[in-house]
Amino acid sequence: MKIPVIDKNIIVIVSGRVLQIGLTLASVRVFTSLLSTAEAGNLYLLNSILGLIGLTLLNPIGMYMNRSIHRWTAERTILSHFTLFNAYLISLSFFSAALMFALYKVMHIGVGMDLKFLLLVVSLFVFFNTWNTVIIPTLNLLNFQVSFVFFTLLTLLLSLIFSGLFSLFIKATALYWLAGQVLAQAIVNVFAYLHFRKVVHSRADVHHMRSVLTRENLANVISFIMPLVITTFCMWLQSQSYRIIIAQGIGTEFLGMIGLGLAVSSQIAAVVESIMQQIYYPDFYRNISTHDAAQRTEAWNALARRSLPAYMSLTICVSFIAPYLVNILADPKFKGASVFIVYGAWIELFRMTTIILASIAHSEMQTTSLMKSYFFGGLVSVLGVYFGMRTEHYEQVIPAMLVAGGMLTLVIMYHDMKKLMRFQLGFNRIVKATLLSLPFAGAVFFYSDRQNLMLSLGMVLVCGLYFLATQYYLSYKPRTEAGLL
Repeated sequence: MKIPVIDKNIIVIVSGRVLQIGLTLASVRVFTSLLSTAEAGNLYLLNSILGLIGLTLLNPIGMYMNRSIHRWTAERTILSHFTLFNAYLISLSFFSAALMFALYKVMHIGVGMDLKFLLLVVSLFVFFNTWNTVIIPTLNLLNFQVSFVFFTLLTLLLSLIFSGLFSLFIKATALYWLAGQVLAQAIVNVFAYLHFRKVVHSRADVHHMRSVLTRENLANVISFIMPLVITTFCMWLQSQSYRIIIAQGIGTEFLGMIGLGLAVSSQIAAVVESIMQQIYYPDFYRNISTHDAAQRTEAWNALARRSLPAYMSLTICVSFIAPYLVNILADPKFKGASVFIVYGAWIELFRMTTIILASIAHSEMQTTSLMKSYFFGGLVSVLGVYFGMRTEHYEQVIPAMLVAGGMLTLVIMYHDMKKLMRFQLGFNRIVKATLLSLPFAGAVFFYSDRQNLMLSLGMVLVCGLYFLATQYYLSYKPRTEAGLL
């Protein structure tokens, strides 16, 4: 049997993501060692506020921009559009500081921190983090994968260095940890922008900017993003509002514990998800830029059958190696977080699958169809956490309700997207991926020695290599057997 040749870009992408996993997980180990559980809770609390701003006021515009990136690049007007976006972002940074001030005064979020420094860090984080997550991913969409990997890794490395130094030599608090990330992003953004401007051969044109600022164009943008604003707010309710509820009702100590567990799952899932997006999204967005409905359907089917089996395998893998991950990644004071990693793995499965389904609405420009699923999923999550924290077993009830909210969102999304497109999920491949993942269950036989660091490293390494092997097998099966490509 002929061994398939792996594309060089995929080697770069996967290698970069392996290094990204290492840096991300090293960051978890460093901050759990330097920060107390209460300060870890404060970090997740601040990230929740920043997530609210990012999801509701930035993500919808980003989705609109993604639909037009290739056209703007071909027209050499992309920097003109980015300049207009920059004006919006500056205004949003000031708004973020005002919102944080209101939350500080009304809900006492961030009380105990230096208010002026808090407002400065929040506003600068919104500005620099946004540009970091716009310029660098755009390089990937335009197929500059090496540049994307380099600047992504540089951001993570400098963020870890500066956050660690600030926490170690100035003050071990959530605010100084975030300040280190702001400095890292600001430095990388300068070099990323200079490189971006060079490769896209574009410049900001005042005349063009004035020409696109018409009432009709603004109305088109608003009609596209307004349903997404509502949708992404409900997404925030489902995925991050629990942090504010827990901080107010239980305290930042427990928030630090559950926040770490769910964050570990989220960070691991985000790396795998970003690999899928980096490899497959450029083709997906290019192929849906057509009036041919059949071509758009096939583009989505290809995206789903390539991504969903990997998400299922990842979920099963993380669920079984959770105790080993905590032993490796977190300070011993966070050892109780392993159960939350398991809950988080399934929350992430439902979230990633829902996002794949939601891309149908983006393909068909029917973003209003996204609102119902996220509304009811967010409602279940918020109410579940609110009432769950009043029960005797809130440690289990709260994450279980977050899982239930994610599952409900997925079920409703599947039903609604079926009305827009006659798609195929590729259930056979998902089942095959599940069966291939059953050996991960063997990790339970070594749980009694899970505090042994070398054993934990060995189990994670073996399971990680097996996960990669199964994905290689699924990705390169002949077309006649897998229907993959």
